[in-house]
Amino acid sequence: MLDKTLDLEKREAREVGCFGLVGGRAIHLYTQDSIYASQCQKKDGPFMCPDCATDAVLKKCVDKRDHFAHKARLSPVIGPEESELHRQCKDEILRHLQERLPGGKWEKERPIPENKEKKIPELRPDISGRIEKYPIAIEVQASSLTVGKIVDRVTSYWRRSINLLWLAPLREPLGDLPFRPRLYERYLHSIYYGRTYYWWAGQGLIVKPVHYGAEIRHVESRQGYDKDGNYYSGGGYDKPYRIIKKPSYGPDLDLVADFHSYLRDTFKPENERKAVPMCFIWKDKLKKWWKDPVLK
Repeated sequence: MLDKTLDLEKREAREVGCFGLVGGRAIHLYTQDSIYASQCQKKDGPFMCPDCATDAVLKKCVDKRDHFAHKARLSPVIGPEESELHRQCKDEILRHLQERLPGGKWEKERPIPENKEKKIPELRPDISGRIEKYPIAIEVQASSLTVGKIVDRVTSYWRRSINLLWLAPLREPLGDLPFRPRLYERYLHSIYYGRTYYWWAGQGLIVKPVHYGAEIRHVESRQGYDKDGNYYSGGGYDKPYRIIKKPSYGPDLDLVADFHSYLRDTFKPENERKAVPMCFIWKDKLKKWWKDPVLK
């Protein structure tokens, strides 16, 4: 049971991009005391992840060890179990490209052969063709990929001088409420200089650029006594979430007219595992449209 629960926690942590709750430990929102899931009840909350400041939910289980989970809505990205919906997305985009650019030789899942001499593996982009003189590959990402696999694919396209446009297809519009982008969504956000491109059925060749703005939580002032009779006081401050973001929308973009070929430089953040390699991207022509909040 222990191994099963730990695997579940690690899978959730990889998806979220935060391992702060692995091991069944959270902290109390006001006292900042460490709390283990096996030693508390829901009434002992509210709980918070010690690493990312996201609300934590206590999970009391029959067949698994008690544990905590991050609480926040996810984007409605099409999942791996929705293969038919994913196929329809690719077909719609492909049909519009073929009608708009009949000379672009647009195809779905066209194999690009392996180059053994240069050690470049076979690629099979969801959609590929040309816009003017530029070779374009469009990946319609309908399931979670590890950052490592994305880097491998980005590098392979770069070595073939192919411009890459990565879209995140949604079942429905994203909406305006704060949400928790998956790890791969946040990595795409880094590739494209602070925006992720979302698309949903009926959009044709229109994509929606979204910047992940900071979401600030206010921790109210609280004081009282804990279950052991100890007095506590805490709160009264603003704190930004690390993995919960507020969507900031740019204008609708036509992926033919409003994008251009761009050589993206290598980007190395503090977390080396999230480094972006040099690559050719099919990037929008917008300037930064969002403002970063200032904490007081």
